[in-house]
Amino acid sequence: MSETNNTTGLIQLPSLGWRFSEPHPELQEMFHSVAREAPRNIGWSFTEKKNSLLVPSRLITEGGPDGDWNGLRSEISQNDQAFCVAASEDIELIIDAIAAQPAPPAAARISVFQIAKSSADELVCVAEALTGEPEVGVTFRAVGTPGVEVRLTALSWYPPRPETRRHGPLAKVTLVGEGAGLIGRKELLVSFPGAD
Repeated sequence: MSETNNTTGLIQLPSLGWRFSEPHPELQEMFHSVAREAPRNIGWSFTEKKNSLLVPSRLITEGGPDGDWNGLRSEISQNDQAFCVAASEDIELIIDAIAAQPAPPAAARISVFQIAKSSADELVCVAEALTGEPEVGVTFRAVGTPGVEVRLTALSWYPPRPETRRHGPLAKVTLVGEGAGLIGRKELLVSFPGAD
């Protein structure tokens, strides 16, 4: 699946990039695993910038995590065709490995709508259910606050009201765990069903 430059006839250094319409942090480990295990020729890395990316690790090593990867890709494509051929073989294996992954368990996503009480280890808030069914006892991770994991310990659904029709169902929830007080309004929380 190598891509050849029509002007120069050279094989281009491949990478794989995409953007989710909403964050999916529960899939990060799967992409890291695919980057480690699927390729046979060169090292690959999964990284997230504006987009999610699977790229040859050489780009990060030589260009830095925030470097000019486009310029470096062009330079490698012009000067190291053996590397580009190896990367092209690997990208096919990576795509096949992603396609072979089982569907992940459905994650519940809730967004903090309004905060009622907050302390270092507990957050009582009104949350909007975006996807899935939040359940008591499930662990959630905060997308915008890395390292914060909380357990849903209380859940009380509000009856549907016409004025909240544009939102998902609302519930009063209690989340307990170290760093719960760091969670702010509009924070997206994602459950990890297989973690419990």
